[in-house]
Amino acid sequence: MAQTSIILIAGLFFLIRYEPTELDTEVNYTVIFFWVCIITFVPILLAYLTRRWAKLRVTIVFEVLSLIGLVCTLYLLHLPDFVNEQFAFLEPVHHSREILPFIPFFVSLLGIRFVMYDGLHFIKHFPTHTRYGIRFVMYGLRKSLEQSWEYLGFNFRMLLLPLFPMLFVSAVQDFTHLFPEQIAAYVGLGLLLPLILLPFVFAPLLMQFLWKTEPLTDAELKLKLQRLTERSGMKYKDIGVWQTGSLSIANAAVAGIIPRNRKVFITDTLLHNFPDEQIETIVAHEIGHIRHKHLLISTLLVLGYLLSSVIFYGLVMEPLKEPLTGFPILLSIISILFFVLYFKVLYNFLSRRFEHQADLYAVDLTNNQQAFKSALENLSGFSSLPKPIRFILELFETHPSLERRLSFLNRTDEGKKSVDRYRKCLLEVKVLITSIPVLIFLIYLIFR
Repeated sequence: MAQTSIILIAGLFFLIRYEPTELDTEVNYTVIFFWVCIITFVPILLAYLTRRWAKLRVTIVFEVLSLIGLVCTLYLLHLPDFVNEQFAFLEPVHHSREILPFIPFFVSLLGIRFVMYDGLHFIKHFPTHTRYGIRFVMYGLRKSLEQSWEYLGFNFRMLLLPLFPMLFVSAVQDFTHLFPEQIAAYVGLGLLLPLILLPFVFAPLLMQFLWKTEPLTDAELKLKLQRLTERSGMKYKDIGVWQTGSLSIANAAVAGIIPRNRKVFITDTLLHNFPDEQIETIVAHEIGHIRHKHLLISTLLVLGYLLSSVIFYGLVMEPLKEPLTGFPILLSIISILFFVLYFKVLYNFLSRRFEHQADLYAVDLTNNQQAFKSALENLSGFSSLPKPIRFILELFETHPSLERRLSFLNRTDEGKKSVDRYRKCLLEVKVLITSIPVLIFLIYLIFR
């Protein structure tokens, strides 16, 4: 599955930290509109030309270029000030209005992913000198366009996900202005606290937002999965099949921390290309995430970030404001580095251990290690399961490489004691749980 773009998150940090400026000169709105269009579409054009004339497919390069364009629109063109003036009638919802300058950047990221999608590559293999050749090309073109639009729609929804929290927070801030100042802060806090839990509670709805879902109709497989969940003791509501269509994504998931709301998902590609015993082991892996409470731990990780960021801003950012006056970009970059360190290093460090833990649970539950190993190898051919990579790069991955996962499973046969600790609560998780009250106490000492 596609992951949240760190470039999109970085763009949000730059937008949030932007402060309105006082301009001495009159702004030429035509010039602003012209340059916003240039900055938005040039990365898309460069990505398209690179895709056509070279074998390079480094999408991140053009997304970084688009991020640089966002910084230019914010700090050189003062786009937020322009938007605030042009949409002055939205003053009652001025916090929500702040997302509008983000639209060109969003369009640029979406356009880059669309033009970099290799959906038209097979047309050139069809002959065009005959009537049947032309017919094949027309059919191939139609199917390619369908795939491209399907891919575009999926990326549109994936890019929207990180924006939802910001939109919700902005809406809450606008809503609290309707209350007296004495209670506005408490109303806002009461509305924002559930924001941490909502994505985990309503995860099944988010899954169905990403993909069209249909009930599992294979009665034999459904019975096998029901028996599997009964052995695990996991309760759930239903089993659904994601319709990934031409994108051919093989994956499974168990979503929802509330049993009566929890759902098991498998993709149509998994259903049509994997034998039942492999599907069972893949679903058993997802059950392992539930049994080891990885969703709840992820909630604690988000809470840990919110608490540690308060300390970080109090001890680091506030003292830097005065010496870095006039350099707001540097403050934004420091905020981004803190986010990357927490989520792309610390969070992913735990995530990789969660994957090992779920792998071991899948083998123990199904007692079929060979089927799970072959399932992992098949998954690597369909989806983005990391291949063997250098250690320094693996620090930023949510999943261990295929090589490491197979090596870990092999150690179970050898009776290695280092594997047994993955059958119970990890020491890293205990440290996390302990750190939450410590962070709260530190916040109290710093801001009392």
